[in-house]
Amino acid sequence: MKNLHGLAFILGASLLGIGVATFVTNPDQASYETYATRRLTAHLQDQVCPQAGILEDVCNSALRDNQPQIRQFIADNTERQNYLFWSIYETDLSAGELVPAVIRTVIPEYHFKTIGVFSSFYTYQAERR
Repeated sequence: MKNLHGLAFILGASLLGIGVATFVTNPDQASYETYATRRLTAHLQDQVCPQAGILEDVCNSALRDNQPQIRQFIADNTERQNYLFWSIYETDLSAGELVPAVIRTVIPEYHFKTIGVFSSFYTYQAERR
């Protein structure tokens, strides 16, 4: 019986420790914005800029030089659901008002869902709309 109480104490202390660790390491909105800006920039540099032909260097420079604007665009289009131990971030990216109406129909919109836990982010849903 004594061993059972000891085991219960160890299990309880372990669960409490995990709970405290997840609470303390729940990443904030600013950390998500940094993560999402890096991911979006890398995607655009790898997948979009190479298709620009002779303008590839201009495309890469524009991405490099406009990091604060990209971050703000992500911040303006992200909703955070804070569950204390982890957070869910939903981001909807659309060119919307950034381009003429004629072009809007050919530029896809994207929806991302990302979980933040233990100071890390995991994007578990990315869909083109």
